[in-house]
Amino acid sequence: MSMIRWQRPHSMTGVIDEMDRAFRDLAAAPWAAALHAGGFEWGPAVDVYETEDQIVVKSSLPGVQKEDLEVNATEDGLTIHGESKQEEEVKDDNYYRKELRRGTFHRQIPWPASVDPDTVSAKLEDGVLVVRATKIEKAAGGKQITVE
Repeated sequence: MSMIRWQRPHSMTGVIDEMDRAFRDLAAAPWAAALHAGGFEWGPAVDVYETEDQIVVKSSLPGVQKEDLEVNATEDGLTIHGESKQEEEVKDDNYYRKELRRGTFHRQIPWPASVDPDTVSAKLEDGVLVVRATKIEKAAGGKQITVE
């Protein structure tokens, strides 16, 4: 007796494939790992642009104090990490809508050009973080090695 490979009926194939895709997308969502870890981390919106001699990154961080903010720069990119805290206590929990984000945030931004990390400066004013980095000329990559 020969074996025949089982195949789904054609009418159900599309539905089952769509459900499989939806579950894969849901599991791969950026927020899914944070939910499983027991916390929720959000990434603030950023604008990145370059001038003739600088890369400028602007990030909207309303309500964040500079003491609750950590900015790190490397040759590869910029990391913004911090916490938005809720200062007021609300006794009445009858919210109709609650959209203000509270908690920790983290954002990694790659530099669009080569920068010197030692020249990076950051300023937080009126809820807007402005980071400036001086662009540098990167040496031509690579070197030919003589095989002995």
